Amino acid sequence: MSLNKPVHVFTKGAAKWMIFSVVKLWDFFESVLFVGGLIGCLMLPVMWHMKFVYAAGFLVFFFCVSKCIGKIEDYRKNSKR
Repeated sequence: MSLNKPVHVFTKGAAKWMIFSVVKLWDFFESVLFVGGLIGCLMLPVMWHMKFVYAAGFLVFFFCVSKCIGKIEDYRKNSKR
């Protein structure tokens, strides 16, 4: 049992570091990805009405990723207590 303790401490620390880095990277790139993604969707070389379909799909995908990162951030805040 005592041999598993250092491994458990290491994996718990690695998981906390990974969650912290994902949240901070998302905070940094969130606005750039939002604006850049919409502009990129509108610049695609497809028929004009498909550009808006792709933009709507991007917004839905972006919203889902934002919610997932928000849940990870809430988990990180709750685990500090």
